[in-house]
Amino acid sequence: MEKLKLQKFLQYSGFGSRREVRSMINAGEFNVNGKKVDDPNFMVDPGKDVVKNGLKRIKLALENKVYFIFNKPLGVISTLKDPEGRATITDFIKKIRERVYPVGRLDYNSEGLLLLTNDGDLTNFVISPKNRIPKVYLIKVQGIVSSTLKEKLIKKGVFLDGRKVRLLGVEFVKKTKNNNSWVRVSIVEGKKHIIRKIFKFSGHPVDRLRRVQIGNLSLRGIPIGHWRELTAEEINKFKHIYNFPQ
Repeated sequence: MEKLKLQKFLQYSGFGSRREVRSMINAGEFNVNGKKVDDPNFMVDPGKDVVKNGLKRIKLALENKVYFIFNKPLGVISTLKDPEGRATITDFIKKIRERVYPVGRLDYNSEGLLLLTNDGDLTNFVISPKNRIPKVYLIKVQGIVSSTLKEKLIKKGVFLDGRKVRLLGVEFVKKTKNNNSWVRVSIVEGKKHIIRKIFKFSGHPVDRLRRVQIGNLSLRGIPIGHWRELTAEEINKFKHIYNFPQ
């Protein structure tokens, strides 16, 4: 078998997402043939080299690529493990045989759709803003969102961290008894807390945030804390709609 970059070797082995793997490599958590390696681009010969994480040897296992939708509850970390001992998605997906990892994140106080897979190429494709895959959220914000603000967030955007960020769509859903708003928003970016930052900056702090859709994939029919596997037809349709390179 041809040589692979250490990062790819670990991703193909189902060790984690590109971001997680690179972070662990940079931290010196792997060794190859007894020597610590902190370069993600270090070339590995799967047929000859011995790759270890601590004392545990990692074998290249080209698993079948699998895809799941998980409905993450509040108060759950969207990683496979947490050093603080908090609940993670691992507590809910133990019956999934393959080692899968989340595509992007939802923070501790957010809930909803997480795409889980062992397909590193699709993961990178989905999280890259340049591919313009919409992420849709149902949010509860303080106050009433005006038509003027909705138009501004779509057409002009707001400046965050020195750059302009726009929403793809903003749809008023309903008003609460306390004169707050439920709003449906869509965006192609997935930066940490970006929806919360946009609405806080606009004078409407977010009280609740639930992701309900990524592209054409939705949470429909999946209870909180549960998951289901996507069919080949569903994932192929997703790839076709968003021009995933074959």
